[in-house]
Formats: sequence, C-alpha cells, structure tokens
Amino acid sequence: MTGTAARQPLMPTLATISLAAVAAALCVGAWIEQDYAALAIVLATLPLPVAIFATLQALNWNGRYAFYLGIAVIVLQCANLRVRDIDDKSIDGQILIKLACIALMTVMAATGMLKRAPVRQPADIVLWVLFLIYQILTSFISLQPQTALVETFSNLAAFLFLYHFARLLGADNLVKALIAACFILCVVSIAAYFLVPQLGRMSDWVNGAFVPTSRLQGVLGTANGAGAAAAIGILLTALLSGIPWRRPLFWVLVLPFAFCLVMSNNRMSLVAMGLAFAYVYLVRGQVGAKLTVGLLVASIGLLVFASFGDALLSSVSRSGSAEEITSGTGRTRIWAVVLELWTEQPLFGYGAGSAKFILPHHPLLFAAAAHAHNLYLNILFAGGAIGLVLFMLSLGATLRRLWSERAHAIIALLIFVLIYGLTEPTIGGLVAYLPISFFSIAFLSLARRQGRPKPAGPRASRSPFRFDDPGGVPA
Repeated sequence: MTGTAARQPLMPTLATISLAAVAAALCVGAWIEQDYAALAIVLATLPLPVAIFATLQALNWNGRYAFYLGIAVIVLQCANLRVRDIDDKSIDGQILIKLACIALMTVMAATGMLKRAPVRQPADIVLWVLFLIYQILTSFISLQPQTALVETFSNLAAFLFLYHFARLLGADNLVKALIAACFILCVVSIAAYFLVPQLGRMSDWVNGAFVPTSRLQGVLGTANGAGAAAAIGILLTALLSGIPWRRPLFWVLVLPFAFCLVMSNNRMSLVAMGLAFAYVYLVRGQVGAKLTVGLLVASIGLLVFASFGDALLSSVSRSGSAEEITSGTGRTRIWAVVLELWTEQPLFGYGAGSAKFILPHHPLLFAAAAHAHNLYLNILFAGGAIGLVLFMLSLGATLRRLWSERAHAIIALLIFVLIYGLTEPTIGGLVAYLPISFFSIAFLSLARRQGRPKPAGPRASRSPFRFDDPGGVPA
C-alpha cells in the first residue's frame, strides 16, 4: 500500500475530529458567556451532518436508510399532533412537516425511477396512475384549486413512493414498514388518549358542551381513521408478516392495535376486518363445507334478526336508537344529497375536495358532512362518471391479477378497504394511513414476482423494525 493510499482514509477522520473540536469550543464558550441561545443552536446543529448523510443515502435507495426513512415519512405524514378549529386553515408547523414528507416521497419516487426505470408494468399499475392523474386534473375545477392540488398530488406522490419502495426494497420490507408505522401511530395514540384527552379523544356535543368523549382518535385525526388503521395493522400482522401467533412479538404488535380498534368504537372496521378474516378462512380448503355452515349460521342470524331486530340494533348503537344503525348514522341522507347533486355535474363532477365546501352548506345536511361518507360516491362526486369508471377499472384489474396469483391474504386486505369504503371515503384529502395501505395492496404481490427476493434464511428477522436485505433487488 502506498503512502498516499494509507493517508486517504485518515482525511474523513481528521475532518470529523476538527469539526468536533470546533463544536466543543463553541459550546464551552457559549456556556462560559452564559449565552444559552447560542448554545442551543450549536447543539441543535450537531446532528445535522449525520441527518444529511442518512437522508442522501435514503434518497439513493440505500437499503436500511431508505427503509427507516420510509417509516418516518409514513408516521409524520399520517400523524396529527395538534388540536385546532376546523375553520383554521393557516399554515403551521404540522402542515410544513406534511409538505416536507410529500416532497421527500416525490424525490424518492424520482430517484427510484432513475435507479431502476419501470418497464412493462401490469395494466392495473398504469390504470391507477391514470386515475390519480385524473384526480389532479379535477383540482382545476375545484372550489379551492390550490388546496385540492396539494391533496391530490400527495396521493400520487405516495403511490409512486410505495411503488418504488416495493420494487427496490421488496414486498416483505414494505409490509414491515406499514406495520412499524401503524404500531408507532397506535402506541402514541394510546399515550395521547390517557395523557392529552383533547388530542387523543374524539370530541362531541354532550349536554350542550363540546367535550372529549371516550372514543379514541389518537394522533390519527378521527376515531374512524384510528379504528381503520388499527384493523389494517392486525390484518397485516396476522396475514402477511410471517410472525407466528405463538411468538410474544405477535402479541406485542397486535395488543396496541386491538386496544385502538376497540376504543375507537369504529363498528365498520370491526365488520370489515371480520369479513376479511372470514374470506381467508373460506379459501383455505373445504370450501363447500364451510359455505354450508356459513349459510346455516346466516339463516339463523336472519331469523333472530327478524324477531329481535330493533332490540339488537338499539343495543349496538351509540345513542340507543335503532334508527342510528339503519340510517348509517345519518349517512343515508348524505348519500341521497350527493346523488342528487351529482346529476347536475354527471361527467366530470365538482372537482377534488369540493365536497367539504358544498355538502356542509346544503340545507338538508349538517356541518359534519364534509365528504360523501362513501368511497365510491366520494369519487363520483369529485370526479364524475369518468373518475368512478377509472377507479373501478383499476380496482378490477388489480383484483384480477391478485386472484390469478392466488394472493388471498392480499385480497383479504383489499376486501377490508372496499367494505370499509361503504361508510368512509378512504381516498380523498391529504394522503393518510388508510390510502397508503390501500395503494400498497397493488404492489405487495407484484414486488414478490418482479423483485425475486431471496427466501428468508434462519437469520432473517420478522421484526417490523428490522430491515432484511432482499436478494435480486438493487440496493
């Protein structure tokens, strides 16, 4: 080895030591002078070189860095860390964080495309991109084009980011990232539920006062959003993580999800999750016998409902009234108004995000009707018949591919989202955990086929917080 070659590795070390010495001198000087503001600034800038290095590595899709930055981006994009009035649209620190996350997802999608250009993708991936681009175009006819553009672009950025995450890091690591992000969000939500009730609990009118109730919403924005995210966490852990239910890790993950799901009191998430698990149970052999038993149980259930329907509905309603269940907590009135208004703009709809500015002011509705409370009607209202057709074509193509690949666990996840979408919009507004999970469905099976990850060896970790380097996928 030559002298020059021997000296080269010393340069970064000497530079690091020099910078550390300068920083230490600045800290000591600030402490002696009691200039605590300067001391705080110096200490705050110390991690910056490490943060910049890690971010640059992640942007280049260097495995571990991209994996952990991906988890952080999902968590920060989905978390709601403050309470403010619904009419307050000012730009605060949280909005800046979310805009930074959208920018990071966009840049990582772009660098992912440069690293490994997509070629010959399945039809459903192309259709989903067309659908999301169409949503962006409808922003220009929205009542608030600027807001709508940010919201619709955030969905496209998340879709492309997740697409490259799956292709470059592998499907298993995408599942891990989704579980890890959901776990963090749920644990923080539980802490907020007990420590910061104004943030962690859904507020409602009780005896004339708008106060926090017992329903958990945590840092996921709404109680329904918290319930849906927790249910997805359970499905991902039970069906796709590969963690046996006998292992303590399984219960460490599932118990916070279960707590959030139950305390959110989100009935549709419970129903949709139950049907998703029922589908998996049905397709695992002896389909005829299981269908027979299922039909028998359903017949008995119908008989019981015919005799005690009102009492049963009253017992599961929050208000004690059966009408709350039969009307979908007022949703049937919203759906009727949405369909009536849609007939006036049938082809292109009213533009992305317009529902929140139109529906609450309709004489037959109320302030909480900020969207259609239905995935399909929300798309119809925003994008018209064209938007709904594009959505259904994308959905049908993905379902067909998953069925041909016998990806039943992934189909179960899709079943959950589609059933849950009967009462909630799922896609609409700034991208959150539920649409992020929904978009991921299209990539989980695809990544396994295209990326050709190596089989998990005995040292492979199933922990959602551990990155496993997939074989055959560029670092």
